[in-house]
Amino acid sequence: MATKKTKKVEEPQVDAIPQKEKDPKETIQNYILEGRKVLLKKENETSFVRIRYNNTDTDGTKKWRVIINGNELHTSEIVINCQTRTLTETFEDVGVKHHFVCNANEILFENNIAYIK
Repeated sequence: MATKKTKKVEEPQVDAIPQKEKDPKETIQNYILEGRKVLLKKENETSFVRIRYNNTDTDGTKKWRVIINGNELHTSEIVINCQTRTLTETFEDVGVKHHFVCNANEILFENNIAYIK
């Protein structure tokens, strides 16, 4: 029986990865803005989603804040296909904020559009 030769694969060094790629949230945000498909889903769990308009957006690519279990991402459009309500919250040092909220089974970002189910 012939044996196959295997190549040794070296692990990339952390310093070789650009700083912005080290933060998974930033990496996900970059993928969203590039138009890639990003599926956020937990098995047998829902995610609490807050949606708020982004006043600091300058070009329309980050028009909406989608805050998933406290982690904020940005997108240009949103399609919601689950029960949704409004919520007003007061944050220390920020003040009153108004949101659309829902409990989502999955959030799919594609072509910089969030599809929330």
